[in-house]
Amino acid sequence: MEDLDFDQIATLLSELSQPSVRPKIEGNRRAPRPFDTVEIDFSSSAWLARVLEVAAWLNLDSQFGEQEPPKTVALRLFDELSPGKAEASFQVEDGHVLISEVGAQTLEERLSRAVSNRDLFLQMIEDELSVAAATEAWIDAWNEPPATEPLSINATVDKWRIYDLAGRAQQHQLELNPTYQRDFVWSNSDSQLLIESILRGIPLPSIILARVSSSQRYQIVDGKQRLTAILRFMGSHPEGIENAKQMKEYNLFGTSFSQFARRNGLRATDVREKYLPFKTKKYTSGDPIEHIGGKYYCEIRSEQVRIAGETITVADLFERACDYFIPVLIYRDTQVRDIHKVFRLYNQQGMKLNAEEIRNAVFNHLVISRLMLFVGGDRPEFEIAPELVKAGVDPTSAHENIKALGFGITRFRRTKVLLWTVATLILKPAQGPDRAFRTPSTASHIDEFLRSIDDNRLAQFRSKTTLENLANDLIAALDLHQLASDAWHPKFRRKGKSEMASRWEELPVVASLLACLVLVINGMQEKLEDGIDTVRELTSRMVGPESTQNKTQWAHIANASTSILEALGISPLDANVAVKDRYGDSALEALLEIRKTALV
Repeated sequence: MEDLDFDQIATLLSELSQPSVRPKIEGNRRAPRPFDTVEIDFSSSAWLARVLEVAAWLNLDSQFGEQEPPKTVALRLFDELSPGKAEASFQVEDGHVLISEVGAQTLEERLSRAVSNRDLFLQMIEDELSVAAATEAWIDAWNEPPATEPLSINATVDKWRIYDLAGRAQQHQLELNPTYQRDFVWSNSDSQLLIESILRGIPLPSIILARVSSSQRYQIVDGKQRLTAILRFMGSHPEGIENAKQMKEYNLFGTSFSQFARRNGLRATDVREKYLPFKTKKYTSGDPIEHIGGKYYCEIRSEQVRIAGETITVADLFERACDYFIPVLIYRDTQVRDIHKVFRLYNQQGMKLNAEEIRNAVFNHLVISRLMLFVGGDRPEFEIAPELVKAGVDPTSAHENIKALGFGITRFRRTKVLLWTVATLILKPAQGPDRAFRTPSTASHIDEFLRSIDDNRLAQFRSKTTLENLANDLIAALDLHQLASDAWHPKFRRKGKSEMASRWEELPVVASLLACLVLVINGMQEKLEDGIDTVRELTSRMVGPESTQNKTQWAHIANASTSILEALGISPLDANVAVKDRYGDSALEALLEIRKTALV
């Protein structure tokens, strides 16, 4: 288009062409020749060649041959950048491929994101991280799904004193543990640093709350770790108080916690897990708050500190009106899904939550999300999935089996592995113009799986029966995986590490767990139990890919899972039928095609 402004696209392309260290990825192209914005011609197909020169920074799965016609290149490029909109992204005039307004917007978004991720990568190199480690982080940055704007928001900014927050918590007006939030993960050291900031009068970041329509209670959207630390320190956490009431000599809890702890034989882990008080840090001689170091709150309430230019007691700071405020951002009368979108937007504007934490917020209204949290053990409380508890689902063994693989409960990593496995088994990735299956990022494929349930394309995963079956099948698959632990060669577990490798990486877990899940669905668990030696020999040759590109990950999962089934005498196509019969959909056939392409 004649009136289209290409300046920003040209600027971004030029910036990406400048010399620098580049990510270490499979099939990495040669370094581009640096070029200036004036060297980019949008009146012919020349702009397309410039895009391909910086393709290494765009995290593209497609590889483009130098002899491919420009129209073919443009079609494949835009099909990857904006599936379904490729043909609207450019037009051919007099043999030249000219970018359209739709295509320009799509390309600018990708280039802008590429520049941002490039800056992140180069900053890590400057901070003396290895190229391999920086590459992993660069890939993770690409895997973060883009945020979407909420539909309707009613937000206000306020400032509350500590006693406002503590009082609301005591009156159960604050929902301290909404299911879309990760559990309390801060160590006592982290919590002590926060309390030190308060005692020194240092301002804290905003706490973000949401008052859901038809409710008088506030949910914590962001700030749970901070608020939990404050309430624990004061001995005011509602759950901590209830736990203390079940112990001996509760009268000591608020007056002499050190005696209370001794009388009840409390260990450090008990104190943290039961939301009980912790001491302040110890401070060096001459520090203005040395006199309150190494003590519990109940021991320093009457001690004085200097806050906002005045001297007040610690009790005044935490329990009464004073000039120390915490910023509070409140969303009122806003739909839950819009609040969750806000949660995602805040993360991508600098709050360092990972893709799993965001996903858990955005899709928490789906029972399957809570099923994965419950079965995986990231959130093992019965209240998370009462439907499954009522149905008699017991994930205790699953928790132990996932723990044995080396996965802890931080940052929903267990939930990610389970969702990744199920999404790969059930949801076929989309196909391009050449009918080849695309290989989306892990995050985007899991999100698409959950979106398909949310908009009823996979409505069967809203069914009580289907969800109960899925929970039980996952538990059985994890049991089988652990029972046949000798089948998984150490080289298979961690990208070809030593024979002593025990901890697993996510990719081989998904591949092998997917095979176990198929065996469970087909009622053929004994095939693996009887074929441990066969599978061990096979997996000794299945070294994980060094590259973290999407297509290599899909290829590894497709090859490993289907090859394991074949080694046990099971046809993946026959197994595909059984998966469809149980769950209405199956992607095993697609995995065979992806494997076929990868082996060419």
